[in-house]
Amino acid sequence: MKGMKKIVALLLALGLVVALAACGGGKKEPEVTKQTSVSGAANEPAWITRGAGAFKEDTGGLAFYGVGIAQGIANRALEMQTADTRARTDLARALDTYVANFMKDYMASAVASDMSSSEEEQFVSSITKSITETTLVGSQIINHWRGPDGTLYSLAMLSFDDVANGMKREMKKRSAEIKMNADDAMKELDVQLQKRRESGN
Repeated sequence: MKGMKKIVALLLALGLVVALAACGGGKKEPEVTKQTSVSGAANEPAWITRGAGAFKEDTGGLAFYGVGIAQGIANRALEMQTADTRARTDLARALDTYVANFMKDYMASAVASDMSSSEEEQFVSSITKSITETTLVGSQIINHWRGPDGTLYSLAMLSFDDVANGMKREMKKRSAEIKMNADDAMKELDVQLQKRRESGN
């Protein structure tokens, strides 16, 4: 009987350990395996597998990321510069898509103007380019990793707040183009940005 009690107690303790292990962590990074990894390595950082885009940070904030690679370059300084430049280019593409979609949604839901669809399209394209170019200056290279085949990977990051501030600066300058009161345009922009910040996309 005593032996049975010991076994039951041991099983309960083991179950508790497993349950606690399952509850730990909480990170929502993609699971990296040899099959899912870009480099073919199971220890590849999740940011490489995930790629470019807008993602929630561990702190809960939103940020934009881009990944660059360099391979076959003997000069280490040039290799790193190449990977970093490509990471920023990748980030710029992700940012460009995000800002363009955001501005289209903003124009559709917030702006009561008599702009034609072609004028609206031209405005969105123009302001997207300006926002991407001006905010990209604040991007940072925050990580590097070398794959098993020697390929160097670089991670560029830009905070959502930097992008939001860039949008506000541009809209302040150009609200007249959409025939909207500057204060109204800024208020609505703040509302839309807050929605994106909270939703994480």
